[in-house]
Amino acid sequence: MVSLIFMIIFIAIALGIFGYSVFKAIKLVKYPMPKTINYPNEIKNFVYFIGAIAVSTVLIFVFLAMYQLYILSPGEWASLIFGSLIFGFTLPTFVLSFIIHYYGKEIDPTSDKVLFISMISSGIVFFIGLILLTNGIADHITYPLVNGLSFKDGFVNPSMGVKPNLAWYALCILSGAILVYFICDHRFYKEYGKHGILESTFFVAFPAGIVGARIGYVIGEWDHGGFASRVANGEWWSIFAVWEGGLTIISGALIGIIVGVAWFLWRNKKYSIWLAVDIIVPCILVAQAIGRWGNFFNAEVHGNLVDSSNWWFLPKIIMNNAQYSESGGWAPSGQIYVPLFYIEFLSNLTGYFLIRFALGKGLRKYLELGDLAASYIVWYGLTRVILEPTRYSAYNMGNDGYWSWMWSIIFVLGGVFLIMCNHVIRHIIRKIKKLPMIENVNIPFTITVGGIFAAIGLALTILGSLFMINGSQSNTIAFNKYNNGFIILVIGLSFLLLLVCVVIYSLQGKKQNEK
Repeated sequence: MVSLIFMIIFIAIALGIFGYSVFKAIKLVKYPMPKTINYPNEIKNFVYFIGAIAVSTVLIFVFLAMYQLYILSPGEWASLIFGSLIFGFTLPTFVLSFIIHYYGKEIDPTSDKVLFISMISSGIVFFIGLILLTNGIADHITYPLVNGLSFKDGFVNPSMGVKPNLAWYALCILSGAILVYFICDHRFYKEYGKHGILESTFFVAFPAGIVGARIGYVIGEWDHGGFASRVANGEWWSIFAVWEGGLTIISGALIGIIVGVAWFLWRNKKYSIWLAVDIIVPCILVAQAIGRWGNFFNAEVHGNLVDSSNWWFLPKIIMNNAQYSESGGWAPSGQIYVPLFYIEFLSNLTGYFLIRFALGKGLRKYLELGDLAASYIVWYGLTRVILEPTRYSAYNMGNDGYWSWMWSIIFVLGGVFLIMCNHVIRHIIRKIKKLPMIENVNIPFTITVGGIFAAIGLALTILGSLFMINGSQSNTIAFNKYNNGFIILVIGLSFLLLLVCVVIYSLQGKKQNEK
Protein backbone atom coordinates (compact mmCIF):
# COMPACT_ATOMS: atom_id res chain seq x y z
CA MET A 1 0.00 0.00 0.00
CA VAL A 2 2.88 2.38 0.80
CA SER A 3 4.36 1.73 -2.64
CA LEU A 4 1.01 2.53 -4.26
CA ILE A 5 0.73 5.82 -2.35
CA PHE A 6 4.23 6.89 -3.37
CA MET A 7 3.56 5.88 -6.98
CA ILE A 8 0.41 8.04 -7.04
CA ILE A 9 2.29 10.96 -5.47
CA PHE A 10 5.04 10.87 -8.10
CA ILE A 11 2.50 10.45 -10.90
CA ALA A 12 0.82 13.64 -9.66
CA ILE A 13 4.20 15.40 -9.44
CA ALA A 14 5.24 14.33 -12.95
CA LEU A 15 1.91 15.30 -14.49
CA GLY A 16 1.85 18.58 -12.61
CA ILE A 17 5.35 19.59 -13.72
CA PHE A 18 4.68 18.42 -17.27
CA GLY A 19 1.40 20.33 -17.43
CA TYR A 20 3.03 23.48 -16.03
CA SER A 21 5.95 23.28 -18.49
CA VAL A 22 3.55 22.86 -21.43
CA PHE A 23 1.57 25.85 -20.15
CA LYS A 24 4.79 27.89 -19.95
CA ALA A 25 5.79 26.81 -23.47
CA ILE A 26 2.40 27.76 -24.92
CA LYS A 27 2.46 31.07 -23.09
CA LEU A 28 5.98 31.68 -24.39
CA VAL A 29 5.04 31.21 -28.04
CA LYS A 30 1.55 32.71 -27.86
CA TYR A 31 2.18 35.82 -25.80
CA PRO A 32 5.75 36.99 -26.50
CA MET A 33 6.30 39.64 -23.83
CA PRO A 34 8.66 41.32 -24.30
CA LYS A 35 8.67 41.12 -28.07
CA THR A 36 12.23 39.81 -28.20
CA ILE A 37 12.66 36.75 -25.98
CA ASN A 38 15.92 35.30 -24.72
CA TYR A 39 15.26 31.82 -26.09
CA PRO A 40 18.60 30.29 -24.98
CA ASN A 41 17.79 31.25 -21.39
CA GLU A 42 14.20 30.02 -21.66
CA ILE A 43 15.36 26.69 -23.09
CA LYS A 44 17.75 26.23 -20.14
CA ASN A 45 14.87 26.80 -17.73
CA PHE A 46 12.86 24.04 -19.36
CA VAL A 47 15.74 21.61 -18.82
CA TYR A 48 15.12 21.80 -15.06
CA PHE A 49 11.45 20.90 -15.55
CA ILE A 50 12.42 17.99 -17.81
CA GLY A 51 14.96 16.71 -15.29
CA ALA A 52 12.35 16.72 -12.51
CA ILE A 53 9.89 14.84 -14.74
CA ALA A 54 12.56 12.25 -15.60
CA VAL A 55 13.41 11.59 -11.93
CA SER A 56 9.70 11.35 -11.04
CA THR A 57 9.17 8.88 -13.89
CA VAL A 58 11.93 6.62 -12.57
CA LEU A 59 10.35 6.62 -9.11
CA ILE A 60 6.90 5.92 -10.57
CA PHE A 61 8.07 2.72 -12.23
CA VAL A 62 10.24 1.65 -9.31
CA PHE A 63 7.29 1.90 -6.92
CA LEU A 64 5.05 0.25 -9.54
CA ALA A 65 7.37 -2.77 -9.63
CA MET A 66 7.41 -2.86 -5.82
CA TYR A 67 3.62 -2.56 -5.60
CA GLN A 68 3.11 -5.37 -8.13
CA LEU A 69 5.67 -7.50 -6.23
CA TYR A 70 7.69 -8.08 -9.38
CA ILE A 71 10.81 -10.11 -8.68
CA LEU A 72 13.21 -8.44 -11.07
CA SER A 73 16.73 -9.57 -11.84
CA PRO A 74 19.58 -7.02 -11.59
CA GLY A 75 19.53 -6.72 -15.39
CA GLU A 76 15.79 -6.08 -15.37
CA TRP A 77 16.14 -3.44 -12.65
CA ALA A 78 18.86 -1.70 -14.66
CA SER A 79 16.72 -1.83 -17.81
CA LEU A 80 13.69 -0.50 -15.92
CA ILE A 81 15.56 2.38 -14.25
CA PHE A 82 17.58 3.54 -17.26
CA GLY A 83 14.64 3.04 -19.59
CA SER A 84 12.24 5.04 -17.41
CA LEU A 85 14.88 7.78 -17.01
CA ILE A 86 15.28 8.07 -20.80
CA PHE A 87 11.50 7.81 -21.29
CA GLY A 88 10.82 10.53 -18.71
CA PHE A 89 13.46 12.80 -20.20
CA THR A 90 12.75 12.42 -23.92
CA LEU A 91 8.94 12.59 -23.94
CA PRO A 92 8.66 16.10 -22.43
CA THR A 93 11.75 17.15 -24.42
CA PHE A 94 10.00 16.17 -27.64
CA VAL A 95 6.73 17.89 -26.70
CA LEU A 96 8.34 21.14 -25.52
CA SER A 97 10.80 21.27 -28.43
CA PHE A 98 7.90 20.65 -30.81
CA ILE A 99 5.81 23.49 -29.36
CA ILE A 100 8.59 26.08 -29.24
CA HIS A 101 10.20 25.14 -32.57
CA TYR A 102 6.94 25.07 -34.51
CA TYR A 103 5.21 28.02 -32.88
CA GLY A 104 7.94 30.20 -31.36
CA LYS A 105 8.24 33.73 -32.75
CA GLU A 106 11.44 35.52 -33.65
CA ILE A 107 13.62 32.58 -32.62
CA ASP A 108 17.28 33.11 -33.41
CA PRO A 109 18.61 30.56 -35.96
CA THR A 110 20.95 28.88 -33.45
CA SER A 111 18.18 28.26 -30.89
CA ASP A 112 15.78 27.10 -33.59
CA LYS A 113 18.36 24.62 -34.87
CA VAL A 114 18.93 23.34 -31.33
CA LEU A 115 15.17 22.89 -30.88
CA PHE A 116 14.83 21.00 -34.18
CA ILE A 117 17.73 18.67 -33.38
CA SER A 118 16.32 18.21 -29.88
CA MET A 119 12.90 17.31 -31.26
CA ILE A 120 14.18 14.77 -33.79
CA SER A 121 16.76 13.15 -31.51
CA SER A 122 14.40 12.95 -28.52
CA GLY A 123 11.73 11.37 -30.72
CA ILE A 124 14.18 8.65 -31.76
CA VAL A 125 15.72 8.10 -28.33
CA PHE A 126 12.21 8.00 -26.81
CA PHE A 127 11.60 4.62 -28.44
CA ILE A 128 14.92 3.31 -27.16
CA GLY A 129 13.94 4.32 -23.65
CA LEU A 130 10.49 2.79 -24.09
CA ILE A 131 12.04 -0.50 -25.21
CA LEU A 132 14.44 -0.57 -22.23
CA LEU A 133 11.64 0.34 -19.82
CA THR A 134 9.26 -2.32 -21.07
CA ASN A 135 12.03 -4.94 -21.29
CA GLY A 136 12.51 -4.54 -17.56
CA ILE A 137 8.97 -5.66 -16.73
CA ALA A 138 7.90 -7.46 -19.93
CA ASP A 139 8.26 -10.94 -18.45
CA HIS A 140 6.20 -10.05 -15.38
CA ILE A 141 3.02 -8.54 -16.82
CA THR A 142 -0.13 -10.23 -18.10
CA TYR A 143 -0.76 -10.95 -21.77
CA PRO A 144 -2.45 -10.16 -24.03
CA LEU A 145 -2.12 -6.52 -23.09
CA VAL A 146 -5.09 -4.33 -22.26
CA ASN A 147 -6.53 -2.84 -25.45
CA GLY A 148 -9.13 -0.49 -24.05
CA LEU A 149 -11.63 0.51 -21.41
CA SER A 150 -15.15 -0.85 -21.15
CA PHE A 151 -17.59 1.28 -19.18
CA LYS A 152 -19.15 -1.95 -17.91
CA ASP A 153 -16.21 -4.33 -17.46
CA GLY A 154 -13.32 -1.93 -16.84
CA PHE A 155 -10.00 -2.51 -18.59
CA VAL A 156 -10.29 -5.31 -21.13
CA ASN A 157 -7.95 -7.26 -23.42
CA PRO A 158 -8.55 -9.10 -26.72
CA SER A 159 -8.90 -12.51 -25.04
CA MET A 160 -11.97 -11.39 -23.08
CA GLY A 161 -14.21 -11.06 -26.13
CA VAL A 162 -15.39 -7.64 -24.96
CA LYS A 163 -15.23 -4.66 -27.30
CA PRO A 164 -13.89 -1.65 -25.37
CA ASN A 165 -15.89 1.56 -25.38
CA LEU A 166 -12.63 3.50 -25.34
CA ALA A 167 -10.19 1.58 -27.54
CA TRP A 168 -6.46 2.22 -27.60
CA TYR A 169 -6.72 1.62 -31.38
CA ALA A 170 -8.86 4.74 -31.75
CA LEU A 171 -6.48 6.73 -29.56
CA CYS A 172 -3.53 5.65 -31.73
CA ILE A 173 -5.31 6.76 -34.91
CA LEU A 174 -6.37 10.07 -33.37
CA SER A 175 -2.91 10.76 -31.94
CA GLY A 176 -1.30 10.16 -35.32
CA ALA A 177 -3.78 12.44 -37.08
CA ILE A 178 -3.30 15.28 -34.57
CA LEU A 179 0.50 15.04 -34.76
CA VAL A 180 0.37 15.20 -38.55
CA TYR A 181 -1.92 18.23 -38.42
CA PHE A 182 0.57 20.19 -36.31
CA ILE A 183 3.51 19.18 -38.52
CA CYS A 184 1.67 20.28 -41.67
CA ASP A 185 0.37 23.43 -39.99
CA HIS A 186 3.96 24.45 -39.24
CA ARG A 187 5.06 23.76 -42.81
CA PHE A 188 2.27 26.05 -44.03
CA TYR A 189 3.30 28.68 -41.49
CA LYS A 190 6.85 28.57 -42.90
CA GLU A 191 5.48 29.04 -46.41
CA TYR A 192 2.70 31.57 -45.82
CA GLY A 193 3.37 33.04 -42.37
CA LYS A 194 -0.01 31.97 -41.02
CA HIS A 195 -1.27 29.18 -38.75
CA GLY A 196 -4.65 27.46 -39.08
CA ILE A 197 -4.84 27.29 -42.88
CA LEU A 198 -5.43 23.54 -42.76
CA GLU A 199 -7.82 23.51 -39.82
CA SER A 200 -11.08 23.08 -41.76
CA THR A 201 -9.42 20.64 -44.19
CA PHE A 202 -8.35 18.45 -41.26
CA PHE A 203 -11.85 18.37 -39.76
CA VAL A 204 -13.26 17.28 -43.13
CA ALA A 205 -10.55 14.97 -44.50
CA PHE A 206 -9.94 12.98 -41.30
CA PRO A 207 -13.55 11.76 -40.79
CA ALA A 208 -13.84 11.26 -44.56
CA GLY A 209 -10.81 8.97 -44.34
CA ILE A 210 -12.46 6.96 -41.54
CA VAL A 211 -15.65 6.63 -43.59
CA GLY A 212 -13.62 5.65 -46.66
CA ALA A 213 -11.70 3.06 -44.64
CA ARG A 214 -14.99 1.51 -43.50
CA ILE A 215 -16.49 1.55 -47.01
CA GLY A 216 -13.42 -0.21 -48.42
CA TYR A 217 -13.58 -2.85 -45.69
CA VAL A 218 -17.28 -3.54 -46.18
CA ILE A 219 -16.91 -3.85 -49.97
CA GLY A 220 -13.85 -6.08 -49.70
CA GLU A 221 -15.43 -8.29 -47.05
CA TRP A 222 -19.00 -8.22 -48.39
CA ASP A 223 -19.16 -12.00 -48.77
CA HIS A 224 -16.07 -13.15 -46.88
CA GLY A 225 -16.88 -11.03 -43.84
CA GLY A 226 -20.56 -11.95 -43.74
CA PHE A 227 -21.98 -8.50 -44.51
CA ALA A 228 -24.12 -9.84 -47.36
CA SER A 229 -25.89 -12.36 -45.16
CA ARG A 230 -26.24 -9.96 -42.23
CA VAL A 231 -27.79 -7.25 -44.39
CA ALA A 232 -30.10 -9.86 -45.98
CA ASN A 233 -31.23 -10.83 -42.46
CA GLY A 234 -32.10 -7.24 -41.61
CA GLU A 235 -28.86 -6.26 -39.89
CA TRP A 236 -28.29 -3.33 -42.28
CA TRP A 237 -26.63 -1.39 -39.47
CA SER A 238 -23.70 -3.85 -39.51
CA ILE A 239 -22.05 -1.91 -42.34
CA PHE A 240 -21.73 1.06 -39.96
CA ALA A 241 -20.61 -0.98 -36.93
CA VAL A 242 -17.04 0.31 -36.73
CA TRP A 243 -16.99 -0.68 -33.04
CA GLU A 244 -16.87 -4.31 -34.24
CA GLY A 245 -13.59 -3.56 -36.03
CA GLY A 246 -12.82 -3.34 -39.70
CA LEU A 247 -11.09 -0.45 -41.45
CA THR A 248 -9.02 -0.55 -44.64
CA ILE A 249 -6.24 2.02 -44.62
CA ILE A 250 -5.80 1.96 -48.40
CA SER A 251 -9.36 3.06 -49.12
CA GLY A 252 -9.28 5.43 -46.12
CA ALA A 253 -6.18 7.17 -47.45
CA LEU A 254 -7.63 7.38 -50.97
CA ILE A 255 -10.99 8.84 -49.90
CA GLY A 256 -9.38 11.12 -47.32
CA ILE A 257 -6.99 12.55 -49.93
CA ILE A 258 -9.72 13.09 -52.52
CA VAL A 259 -12.11 14.79 -50.08
CA GLY A 260 -9.29 16.81 -48.52
CA VAL A 261 -8.08 18.07 -51.91
CA ALA A 262 -11.62 18.99 -52.98
CA TRP A 263 -12.25 20.87 -49.72
CA PHE A 264 -8.91 22.67 -49.85
CA LEU A 265 -9.56 23.79 -53.42
CA TRP A 266 -12.95 25.17 -52.38
CA ARG A 267 -11.88 26.92 -49.17
CA ASN A 268 -8.27 27.97 -49.88
CA LYS A 269 -8.17 29.17 -53.48
CA LYS A 270 -5.30 31.60 -52.84
CA TYR A 271 -2.92 28.83 -51.73
CA SER A 272 -1.16 26.34 -54.02
CA ILE A 273 -2.93 22.97 -54.00
CA TRP A 274 0.23 21.36 -55.40
CA LEU A 275 2.35 22.57 -52.52
CA ALA A 276 -0.43 21.53 -50.13
CA VAL A 277 -0.56 17.91 -51.34
CA ASP A 278 3.25 17.68 -51.32
CA ILE A 279 3.25 18.75 -47.68
CA ILE A 280 0.20 16.85 -46.40
CA VAL A 281 0.03 13.56 -48.31
CA PRO A 282 3.51 12.17 -47.48
CA CYS A 283 2.88 13.09 -43.83
CA ILE A 284 0.00 10.60 -43.80
CA LEU A 285 2.72 7.95 -43.42
CA VAL A 286 3.45 9.32 -39.94
CA ALA A 287 -0.21 9.03 -38.94
CA GLN A 288 -0.36 5.48 -40.32
CA ALA A 289 2.84 4.53 -38.48
CA ILE A 290 1.34 5.60 -35.14
CA GLY A 291 -2.07 4.17 -35.97
CA ARG A 292 -0.57 0.72 -36.61
CA TRP A 293 0.18 0.40 -32.89
CA GLY A 294 -3.55 -0.06 -32.47
CA ASN A 295 -3.12 -3.46 -34.14
CA PHE A 296 -0.50 -4.28 -31.51
CA PHE A 297 -2.92 -3.68 -28.66
CA ASN A 298 -5.71 -5.50 -30.47
CA ALA A 299 -3.44 -8.49 -31.27
CA GLU A 300 -4.66 -8.42 -34.86
CA VAL A 301 -3.57 -8.00 -38.50
CA HIS A 302 -0.42 -10.01 -37.88
CA GLY A 303 1.46 -12.58 -39.93
CA ASN A 304 1.66 -16.35 -39.74
CA LEU A 305 3.28 -18.43 -37.01
CA VAL A 306 7.09 -18.44 -36.88
CA ASP A 307 9.74 -19.64 -34.44
CA SER A 308 10.32 -16.92 -31.86
CA SER A 309 14.05 -17.72 -31.79
CA ASN A 310 14.38 -16.18 -35.27
CA TRP A 311 12.87 -12.90 -34.02
CA TRP A 312 15.19 -12.39 -31.05
CA PHE A 313 15.71 -8.72 -32.00
CA LEU A 314 12.12 -7.76 -31.19
CA PRO A 315 11.44 -5.80 -27.99
CA LYS A 316 10.30 -8.23 -25.30
CA ILE A 317 6.85 -6.71 -24.88
CA ILE A 318 6.15 -7.11 -28.60
CA MET A 319 7.54 -10.64 -28.59
CA ASN A 320 5.39 -11.67 -25.62
CA ASN A 321 2.20 -10.04 -26.88
CA ALA A 322 2.74 -11.63 -30.30
CA GLN A 323 2.17 -15.03 -28.71
CA TYR A 324 -1.56 -14.26 -28.77
CA SER A 325 -3.84 -13.61 -31.72
CA GLU A 326 -7.34 -12.19 -31.48
CA SER A 327 -8.24 -14.55 -34.32
CA GLY A 328 -5.93 -17.55 -33.86
CA GLY A 329 -5.63 -17.70 -30.07
CA TRP A 330 -2.41 -18.63 -28.28
CA ALA A 331 0.56 -19.67 -30.39
CA PRO A 332 2.26 -23.03 -29.69
CA SER A 333 5.24 -22.88 -27.32
CA GLY A 334 8.29 -21.34 -28.95
CA GLN A 335 6.31 -19.59 -31.68
CA ILE A 336 4.81 -16.15 -32.26
CA TYR A 337 2.64 -14.44 -34.85
CA VAL A 338 4.76 -12.16 -37.04
CA PRO A 339 4.12 -8.57 -35.79
CA LEU A 340 3.41 -7.00 -39.17
CA PHE A 341 2.28 -3.80 -37.43
CA TYR A 342 5.87 -3.22 -36.29
CA ILE A 343 7.29 -3.83 -39.76
CA GLU A 344 4.77 -1.44 -41.30
CA PHE A 345 5.43 1.10 -38.54
CA LEU A 346 9.13 1.14 -39.43
CA SER A 347 8.41 1.12 -43.17
CA ASN A 348 6.03 4.07 -42.91
CA LEU A 349 8.46 6.19 -40.90
CA THR A 350 11.30 5.31 -43.28
CA GLY A 351 9.10 6.22 -46.24
CA TYR A 352 8.19 9.59 -44.75
CA PHE A 353 11.79 10.63 -44.14
CA LEU A 354 12.88 9.40 -47.57
CA ILE A 355 10.11 11.34 -49.32
CA ARG A 356 10.38 14.41 -47.09
CA PHE A 357 14.16 14.79 -47.14
CA ALA A 358 15.87 12.48 -49.68
CA LEU A 359 13.38 13.35 -52.42
CA GLY A 360 11.96 16.63 -51.12
CA LYS A 361 15.34 18.23 -50.56
CA GLY A 362 18.03 16.07 -52.13
CA LEU A 363 16.30 15.69 -55.50
CA ARG A 364 14.14 18.82 -55.46
CA LYS A 365 15.50 20.27 -58.70
CA TYR A 366 14.49 17.11 -60.58
CA LEU A 367 10.94 17.04 -59.23
CA GLU A 368 7.70 18.82 -59.97
CA LEU A 369 5.17 19.96 -57.39
CA GLY A 370 2.90 16.99 -56.82
CA ASP A 371 5.63 14.35 -57.16
CA LEU A 372 6.03 13.95 -53.40
CA ALA A 373 2.30 13.30 -52.97
CA ALA A 374 2.41 10.64 -55.70
CA SER A 375 5.53 9.16 -54.08
CA TYR A 376 3.46 8.48 -50.96
CA ILE A 377 1.02 6.45 -53.07
CA VAL A 378 3.91 4.44 -54.55
CA TRP A 379 5.64 3.82 -51.21
CA TYR A 380 2.57 2.80 -49.26
CA GLY A 381 1.32 0.65 -52.13
CA LEU A 382 4.68 -1.12 -52.36
CA THR A 383 4.72 -1.69 -48.58
CA ARG A 384 1.34 -3.36 -48.74
CA VAL A 385 2.25 -5.34 -51.88
CA ILE A 386 5.05 -6.98 -49.91
CA LEU A 387 3.19 -7.42 -46.61
CA GLU A 388 -0.27 -8.54 -47.76
CA PRO A 389 0.72 -12.13 -48.75
CA THR A 390 2.43 -12.59 -45.37
CA ARG A 391 -0.72 -11.85 -43.39
CA TYR A 392 -2.51 -14.47 -41.33
CA SER A 393 -5.30 -15.74 -43.58
CA ALA A 394 -8.08 -14.38 -41.32
CA TYR A 395 -6.93 -10.84 -42.16
CA ASN A 396 -6.73 -11.17 -45.93
CA MET A 397 -9.65 -9.39 -47.52
CA GLY A 398 -11.98 -10.99 -50.06
CA ASN A 399 -12.83 -14.64 -50.60
CA ASP A 400 -9.39 -15.35 -52.04
CA GLY A 401 -7.46 -12.72 -50.07
CA TYR A 402 -6.53 -10.71 -53.16
CA TRP A 403 -8.67 -7.61 -52.51
CA SER A 404 -6.15 -5.45 -50.62
CA TRP A 405 -3.21 -6.89 -52.55
CA MET A 406 -4.63 -5.89 -55.91
CA TRP A 407 -5.45 -2.41 -54.63
CA SER A 408 -1.87 -2.14 -53.36
CA ILE A 409 -0.59 -2.91 -56.86
CA ILE A 410 -2.98 -0.32 -58.29
CA PHE A 411 -1.51 2.18 -55.81
CA VAL A 412 2.03 1.48 -57.03
CA LEU A 413 1.22 1.74 -60.73
CA GLY A 414 -1.20 4.61 -60.17
CA GLY A 415 1.36 6.62 -58.21
CA VAL A 416 4.08 6.11 -60.82
CA PHE A 417 1.60 6.96 -63.59
CA LEU A 418 0.67 10.19 -61.79
CA ILE A 419 4.34 11.18 -61.55
CA MET A 420 4.80 10.54 -65.27
CA CYS A 421 1.66 12.47 -66.20
CA ASN A 422 2.69 15.32 -63.89
CA HIS A 423 5.96 15.76 -65.77
CA VAL A 424 4.48 15.31 -69.24
CA ILE A 425 1.58 17.72 -68.71
CA ARG A 426 3.77 20.39 -67.11
CA HIS A 427 6.26 20.06 -69.98
CA ILE A 428 3.48 20.56 -72.52
CA ILE A 429 2.15 23.59 -70.62
CA ARG A 430 5.59 25.17 -70.44
CA LYS A 431 6.18 24.51 -74.11
CA ILE A 432 2.85 26.13 -75.06
CA LYS A 433 3.62 29.13 -72.88
CA LYS A 434 7.16 29.26 -74.34
CA LEU A 435 8.84 29.33 -70.99
CA PRO A 436 12.68 29.24 -70.96
CA MET A 437 14.43 25.88 -70.88
CA ILE A 438 16.54 24.65 -67.97
CA GLU A 439 20.08 25.95 -68.11
CA ASN A 440 23.17 23.77 -67.75
CA VAL A 441 21.35 20.42 -67.99
CA ASN A 442 23.90 17.64 -67.51
CA ILE A 443 23.10 15.67 -70.66
CA PRO A 444 25.63 12.82 -70.09
CA PHE A 445 24.27 12.30 -66.56
CA THR A 446 20.67 12.38 -67.81
CA ILE A 447 21.45 9.83 -70.54
CA THR A 448 23.19 7.56 -67.99
CA VAL A 449 20.23 7.67 -65.61
CA GLY A 450 17.84 7.04 -68.50
CA GLY A 451 19.91 4.07 -69.64
CA ILE A 452 19.89 2.59 -66.12
CA PHE A 453 16.11 3.03 -65.81
CA ALA A 454 15.57 1.47 -69.24
CA ALA A 455 17.84 -1.51 -68.50
CA ILE A 456 16.27 -2.19 -65.09
CA GLY A 457 12.74 -1.71 -66.42
CA LEU A 458 13.19 -4.01 -69.41
CA ALA A 459 15.03 -6.68 -67.39
CA LEU A 460 12.39 -6.77 -64.64
CA THR A 461 9.51 -6.67 -67.12
CA ILE A 462 10.91 -9.66 -69.05
CA LEU A 463 11.82 -11.56 -65.86
CA GLY A 464 8.39 -10.96 -64.32
CA SER A 465 6.62 -12.04 -67.51
CA LEU A 466 8.65 -15.28 -67.63
CA PHE A 467 7.79 -16.03 -63.99
CA MET A 468 4.09 -15.53 -64.68
CA ILE A 469 4.17 -17.69 -67.84
CA ASN A 470 5.90 -20.55 -66.02
CA GLY A 471 3.83 -20.26 -62.85
CA SER A 472 0.19 -20.74 -61.96
CA GLN A 473 -2.02 -18.39 -59.97
CA SER A 474 -2.93 -19.56 -56.48
CA ASN A 475 -6.54 -19.72 -55.30
CA THR A 476 -5.51 -17.76 -52.22
CA ILE A 477 -3.01 -14.96 -51.89
CA ALA A 478 0.55 -16.16 -51.33
CA PHE A 479 4.10 -15.68 -52.51
CA ASN A 480 4.40 -18.06 -55.43
CA LYS A 481 6.07 -17.97 -58.82
CA TYR A 482 3.10 -16.34 -60.52
CA ASN A 483 2.53 -13.66 -57.87
CA ASN A 484 6.25 -12.97 -57.51
CA GLY A 485 6.45 -12.54 -61.26
CA PHE A 486 3.52 -10.13 -61.15
CA ILE A 487 5.28 -8.02 -58.48
CA ILE A 488 8.52 -7.97 -60.51
CA LEU A 489 6.55 -7.03 -63.63
CA VAL A 490 4.87 -4.11 -61.82
CA ILE A 491 8.23 -2.79 -60.60
CA GLY A 492 9.68 -3.14 -64.10
CA LEU A 493 6.79 -1.22 -65.64
CA SER A 494 7.22 1.45 -62.97
CA PHE A 495 10.85 2.00 -64.01
CA LEU A 496 9.79 2.28 -67.65
CA LEU A 497 7.15 4.87 -66.74
CA LEU A 498 9.70 6.84 -64.71
CA LEU A 499 12.00 6.73 -67.74
CA VAL A 500 9.56 9.15 -69.38
CA CYS A 501 10.26 11.63 -66.57
CA VAL A 502 14.00 11.37 -67.19
CA VAL A 503 13.46 12.15 -70.87
CA ILE A 504 11.09 15.01 -70.07
CA TYR A 505 13.64 16.49 -67.65
CA SER A 506 16.09 16.99 -70.49
CA LEU A 507 13.39 18.71 -72.55
CA GLN A 508 11.24 20.64 -70.11
CA GLY A 509 11.29 24.39 -69.58
CA LYS A 510 12.73 26.12 -66.60
CA LYS A 511 10.66 25.56 -63.46
CA GLN A 512 8.69 28.52 -62.25
CA ASN A 513 7.83 29.50 -58.74
CA GLU A 514 4.36 28.01 -58.31
CA LYS A 515 3.93 28.67 -54.65
